[in-house]
Amino acid sequence: MSSQQQLAEARELLRTGWYDEALARLDGCEEWKPPLNTQAIVLRAEAQLRRDPIDALESLARTSHAFESREALIDYYIISSKAYANSRNVESAHQMLDLAEELAVSQPERKCEIAHHRVRARYIGGIYDLEDPDLARALTNRDPAARFLTLVIRSWLSAEAGDYRAQITDLRECVALAREHLSTVDYYTLGRALYSLIRIASELGDADAVDDADALYEQIEWTPDLRDAQFLCVRAFSWDAFLRGDSARAQWLFRDSKALAPTDAWKVMAHVDRAYVARINRNEAWALEELAQAQELARTISWSESVGEERQVLVALAGLLAPVDMAAAQRFVSTYTKIGTQSMDPTLAITHDRRGEAYSQYAIGRVHQVLRNVAAATAAYERAYDIFEGAGHHFRAALAAQGLSEVTNSETWAERARRHAEYFPKSAFYQFLTQSVSRKTELSMDGLSPLQRQLALALCAGLEVPALSQRFSRSEFTIKREVRTVYDRLGVQTRKALRELLEERGIV
Repeated sequence: MSSQQQLAEARELLRTGWYDEALARLDGCEEWKPPLNTQAIVLRAEAQLRRDPIDALESLARTSHAFESREALIDYYIISSKAYANSRNVESAHQMLDLAEELAVSQPERKCEIAHHRVRARYIGGIYDLEDPDLARALTNRDPAARFLTLVIRSWLSAEAGDYRAQITDLRECVALAREHLSTVDYYTLGRALYSLIRIASELGDADAVDDADALYEQIEWTPDLRDAQFLCVRAFSWDAFLRGDSARAQWLFRDSKALAPTDAWKVMAHVDRAYVARINRNEAWALEELAQAQELARTISWSESVGEERQVLVALAGLLAPVDMAAAQRFVSTYTKIGTQSMDPTLAITHDRRGEAYSQYAIGRVHQVLRNVAAATAAYERAYDIFEGAGHHFRAALAAQGLSEVTNSETWAERARRHAEYFPKSAFYQFLTQSVSRKTELSMDGLSPLQRQLALALCAGLEVPALSQRFSRSEFTIKREVRTVYDRLGVQTRKALRELLEERGIV
């Protein structure tokens, strides 16, 4: 096979998400004749960037002597700037682009390409300017695949400006471009754009946008190197189906997402998702089973080494664990607070998304609520609510308002929770939430603690003391004592009588 053929195959393999195969085609490319050698070195660096920008910079440094022609040097400076930006060295990224621009004075298309990378580097550096002249210039690129990349960046800038409708508009335009030019767009970026669209459109109740994403999702060949994006898309589709009230589709999509989970951290999230849905559907035995598996796996993960959105697993897990295992919930929230987002991959949208703070504040609110720290819980919930409500994220805003209703006994917050829940009238979530905020449950009226309520539900589901001890991280002595308290406060003597009582009250 000629060098020209190897280069063409490697380019197509990289575009469609086959990184190892692309790198294999480029093995020994330094020895190829110019200009194929430098084109291949740049392509190899692009493949390395998908995994580790430091590897890309090292590879480029070893072969810098090969770049002699004007075009080769422009390529070298642009790919170097991208690698520097990905490694958080934004100043060096702009210096490389300055050098590239000096050489591209009379090349409009190359100047459009350079403009795109300037906007990208500024975004990674925390500058979110929708009026950036470089953004306007980049969008004039005649290459649809290049415009697609810039539109994705603009969609994230819109999100940072709090204009989520504009973000959906840009992402739908990305989908339209990709559908028309699927043979040229980069699948790595496409996967991330699809996930962003599904997630935000679902949160804002834009069913047409989700359906657009679904149609394009089916056209993509999802490779092992695109597994992260595929998992995130399927997970987002799962929640969209859940919020639309399509329980059957939601169930099999949640099952599929669990099978697709590419890392242990994402496997934890798959368990957490299923636990939440189980709890919404009042199947506490299933919820406890999923939470137990999630917690066991979470304890084996070195969270400080995680780089992506998977860190959100910690706050989601803490939120569900707070009523039943306070110590574990506190540990997971504290871990998330400690590692933060500063070391996350700077190219990920979640790294720049202010909603990440809202997820964290909601989990903190849950922890303080169970600890009965009313002032701290209220402050955390209010911060979460302000962000979610401002973003039009009605699902999460409803949950934060519900938390505020519970800790403040405020009918105003209960009404706000109902108002947000009304955006999803067909969902089990709507039924659960409107019932939860419109009245106190009978268990709560009888003065049971959050742990005791969960124990009562688990007893009704058939769990015995050893299993309860393991699930709730309490000794068997403590579990037996708490069970006796549940029986005494509800005026029953046996598990059968407990179940009959809760069935009468419509709780199980």
